[in-house]
Amino acid sequence: MTFEGEVTIMWTETTPPLAAMLPGTRYFELKSEAVGAQFGVWVTTPPRYESETERRYPAIYQPDGNLTAPQTASAMQMLRDDPINPVQPFIQVSVGYIGEDTTRLLAVRARDLLPPGEPLLPTTNTESLDLLVQAGYLDADAAKLYWHNLQNPAADKFLSFLVDELHPLISAEFRVDDASTGLWGFSYGGLFATYAALRRTPFSRIGAGSPGIVPQSKVFELYDSEAEEEADYNGRMLHMTVCEKELTAVSPYQAYIGLGATKFITRAGKNPLSGLTFSSKIIPAESHATGLSASWFSFLRHCYPTSAPEATVMCQ
Repeated sequence: MTFEGEVTIMWTETTPPLAAMLPGTRYFELKSEAVGAQFGVWVTTPPRYESETERRYPAIYQPDGNLTAPQTASAMQMLRDDPINPVQPFIQVSVGYIGEDTTRLLAVRARDLLPPGEPLLPTTNTESLDLLVQAGYLDADAAKLYWHNLQNPAADKFLSFLVDELHPLISAEFRVDDASTGLWGFSYGGLFATYAALRRTPFSRIGAGSPGIVPQSKVFELYDSEAEEEADYNGRMLHMTVCEKELTAVSPYQAYIGLGATKFITRAGKNPLSGLTFSSKIIPAESHATGLSASWFSFLRHCYPTSAPEATVMCQ
């Protein structure tokens, strides 16, 4: 490219290395036998991971990795030495989709994040899916897949993939401390995290951000069953966040996240599970579209705090 009176500038479009955007991140792909699908996995290690060769770190898993990894992994370099809200160093494992599935995330994630038998939203029907096609969110084939997955959700299979297939691989490749394995999700990912919190899994610190819980959700049935059985949740934590605008602004989110999540928070307060440390937080000012990162950081502060930063690094 040449500008008048200036030298020629060579401007080349290329693909940046992963480290340019997400330092400390490695990327893997694998086939899940439990789900019968391919997944992409972004693994981000904390600062000084390579130099602290004797130290082990908790692994925290995130679904929706195509969205969560770019929004949250880039902050890893700042979190460990934050002098205001320090958190424990951890290994972040973001699980997402590859190939054709990246163009139909809305349809595919319904398969993995909704509990078996989860009821549909009252406003979800074939006509509402047609509107998504008209708006360009899905093509006709993806809309059919979305409808199928909404009627046949399989969060139990995705949970089995995380626990039985992926976690052993992560533990073999990275220095993982299994004492405080974590799981966090947002929206349908928050529903999945809530579902996983009520199953007997290695996840002991769980965060559910703006969970897509309808008032008739299967998680209430699971919760009541665990309470009746007096299941022991000693050493386990569940932190649930809801965005302020999901409660106060008239929108579809108010009708299910506002009602469903607050119903769960009320249930956990009135009829607590034995040993479970439950906490909740309203994220000020944020909406469903903007609350993901704030929900993530709220989870980290509540479930992985440190009393003081290990080192103070002043940055400008």
